[in-house]
Amino acid sequence: MQYSHSRVETHLSCPYKYKLRYVDKLKTIQAPNADDPLIVGNTIHLGAEKDLETAIKWYYDNYPIISDRHIEEVMKFEYLIPKIHELLANIDVYRKEFKINHYRFIGIVDLITKNEDGTVDVFDYKYSNNYEKYSESPQLHLYKYFLEEVGFKVRKLGFIFIPKISIKQKKEESLYQFRKRLQEELKNSKIKIMEVKYDASKVINYMNNIINITEDVEYKKNPSGYCSWCEYEELCIKGEDYMILPSNQRREKKIDKNPDLWIYAQSYVGKSTFIDQYEDLLFLNTDGNTDNTTAPVIPIANKVWYEGRIQKKQFAWEIFLDVITELEKKENDFKRVCIDLVEDLYEHCRLYVYDKYGWEHESDGGYGKGYDLVKTEFLSNMKRLKALGYQIIYISKEVATEVTQKNGNKYTTYKPNIGDKVANVLAGTVDLTIRAYMKGEDRFIQLAKDENVFGGGRFNFKTKTCKLDMNEFTEALIGAQELVGHVSDKVDEPRESRRSRKVSEEPKEELPETKDEEVKEDKPRRSRKVKSEEAGTKEETKVEDAVSENKEPVQDEEKPRRRRSRKAE
Repeated sequence: MQYSHSRVETHLSCPYKYKLRYVDKLKTIQAPNADDPLIVGNTIHLGAEKDLETAIKWYYDNYPIISDRHIEEVMKFEYLIPKIHELLANIDVYRKEFKINHYRFIGIVDLITKNEDGTVDVFDYKYSNNYEKYSESPQLHLYKYFLEEVGFKVRKLGFIFIPKISIKQKKEESLYQFRKRLQEELKNSKIKIMEVKYDASKVINYMNNIINITEDVEYKKNPSGYCSWCEYEELCIKGEDYMILPSNQRREKKIDKNPDLWIYAQSYVGKSTFIDQYEDLLFLNTDGNTDNTTAPVIPIANKVWYEGRIQKKQFAWEIFLDVITELEKKENDFKRVCIDLVEDLYEHCRLYVYDKYGWEHESDGGYGKGYDLVKTEFLSNMKRLKALGYQIIYISKEVATEVTQKNGNKYTTYKPNIGDKVANVLAGTVDLTIRAYMKGEDRFIQLAKDENVFGGGRFNFKTKTCKLDMNEFTEALIGAQELVGHVSDKVDEPRESRRSRKVSEEPKEELPETKDEEVKEDKPRRSRKVKSEEAGTKEETKVEDAVSENKEPVQDEEKPRRRRSRKAE
């Protein structure tokens, strides 16, 4: 079997990774970043072998969507690849991308140059600044050994290091300022050549490592600091059964006393005070009303300060994003995060997007685009927070709307103070949405679902309401979940089954399969015939027909009445 340098190095670093890649031949599907080492490295190699245009096209073809980060990587290519060609212009190149196909070894040499005495020099490109790591690599030593096996006389070995610029945009920098700084960094960078002295012992170790691979039957895991860079990280952590079906066994039902929830009410009902009863809680407060709560709090508000005469500003939304970044580190002992108020946070997001694009209103972004960008920015980061594993709690104020029906009756609807489209998505990120309200001096939580009240969840509460008290609320939660899963003999039937059952209940009549619209049309015809016989007049028929269909009499049935009126005249 042929072995490559990378194959043997994989087994040395982690035998289990070797098994997944080369024995199981397990391939992963990833969403690579703009600076993905494999893609960027191959782009550099392709640019050195061919030209800049080919390299950039290949780089773009690896990504379905191009962002600012991709453009910045291309800026690096546009500077570095021409520098490589300038270097090669003064060298007598024998071969680029020379393949070694020995029965014991396979590899591709990036560059072979000729010397006047008939010998050759061997080089390998590295898009890296880590000179020390590659100085210990056996790669070039293997190239020399196996090239001489096929007749080459190798004089010199060396790595060509293409400088890797890894700077990131600062918060206070505009995109223009960052890219100007990137250009300056590129101009100050230089391609370096590091000569490596041949060491035969590295070839001997390579041969011994091949023997170790052939004898390995356990393929043990080797956890290290490089695990986060491995494409098999999740598979390795979650176990070998990660990609197969679970065993057909019931999971133990657990009572959730701490569901993700959204509570809304009028001002001064006690929403924040109620949530403050939770332990290990972090408040992200937007309105400054923190006098009645004791949990730790981070104000989410715009910051303005001066450095000399220059005014500096940090948007409230940027502070919220910084909080998410800190929470992602899990270097804290919080178990819950509460956003108070969530509608204020949405407005902060809106202002941030306005400033980012230079808008005065969402409509400045084009038809529907501006609104969509604001909503996407907000909801994507709310889902990012949701994914961290903390109990998430939203607090909102209430909006009451009075609705008047056609008959004059009035009713009131209640919902959180945020747009319906955003509210529907937010409600889907929590387990329970509840309304708090006052009745006299007492405060309650509405648990039961009501068509006039925005809310609901995955719990079947035994009671319609409970007091705005954490102990009573927790008891109601426990009681609601005790009901779940005990009704085992009740199975919902498919729609087709319910429809066919209704048809079969009609006495002595079998109907062929037909569309719902066709069935509805048959009923009015039968109704008109019956009503005509009973009442004796077509006028009564039209009235009865309209009532049965729950709509106004059709226009076509009024024409005969107008004809009779003309004959009477």
